[in-house]
Amino acid sequence: MLINGDKIVAKNTQSPANVFMLSGDLTAATTTDVGGVITLQNTFGVDLIITEMYLDVTTKATAAATLDIGVDEKADTSNDTLFDGVDVATAAGLFNTSKNAGTDGKHAVVWKKDEFVVASASATVAGLVGKYTIKAIAR
Repeated sequence: MLINGDKIVAKNTQSPANVFMLSGDLTAATTTDVGGVITLQNTFGVDLIITEMYLDVTTKATAAATLDIGVDEKADTSNDTLFDGVDVATAAGLFNTSKNAGTDGKHAVVWKKDEFVVASASATVAGLVGKYTIKAIAR
């Protein structure tokens, strides 16, 4: 749970040091629509710095597919600033931006207020089961 002023948001936590931990389920999208796997808006009223992101894939996708994950201002354009082409079809596993960011992925990115983290698939990710966790701090 995240407490932000008088707003309480389930499935998120905020430590006394203003470290935000956000988590949720990955969507087994059957399209390549932008944000089909994750669409998460920064509604906390402040810019954040994403310092780490994790994907815990417990069941791999049934077809060959990769994910691009990053920050986009309107959730209408695919972005790969966090993960670039992370393979979610070969095997289940734990992925993080420190070790699995790919060519264009970065360890940390700015996530401005009202912007979105979007995860888009290269092909259907039917069968995909897993969770994401984002660690962020106030900018």
